[in-house]
Parts: sequence; structure tokens; C-alpha cells
Amino acid sequence: MGLIELPILLGCGVAIAIFISRANQQKRLESAFYQLLRQQDSCISLIQLRAISQVSSQTAKTFLDRQIRLLDGIPEVEENGDTFYRFPKLRLPDLLADDGW
Repeated sequence: MGLIELPILLGCGVAIAIFISRANQQKRLESAFYQLLRQQDSCISLIQLRAISQVSSQTAKTFLDRQIRLLDGIPEVEENGDTFYRFPKLRLPDLLADDGW
């Protein structure tokens, strides 16, 4: 009986660890995204988001593509080929803006 239960428990442990890792990754992405919106005048590059959130390029790109659709953002390509993602201006109430949110 113990030989059957051990792989099941190990499998559950791995699944929980993956879930927690993805949740932490999502929190880092969201935090970095809103930080960059404030600091970069609502214009974000993939490399900026990747550097701050510490996620893979593909994960950051997927996140930005989803935010473009959700927030009516616009991808812009500069003359040198760099892509920036422009979003509507972030306007925070004074209470949130002053607290370092």
C-alpha cells in the first residue's frame, strides 16, 4: 500500500509547487507591469517587463499581448525595430499615488 501512495503524494507535491510558482510569477508580472506603467508614461517594452519581473521572454510577451487586448493598448514599432506597448494613461487617485502604491 505504501508504494502506491508515495508516488501519488509526490505527484501532488509537484503539482502544488508548480501552481505556487505560476501564481508567484503572475504576481511579479502584474507588479512589474503597473510599476512600469507609472514610471514609463504608460509605454512598456518587453525587455523592461522581463527584466523587472524575472520571467521568460515568452511569458512576458504572452502577458503583454493579453494586456493589450484587455486594456485597449497599442503595440508600436520604432524605426530601429524595437516594439513598445502603449497603454491608456494610468491615473491614480491622490491617495494611492502618494503612498508609493
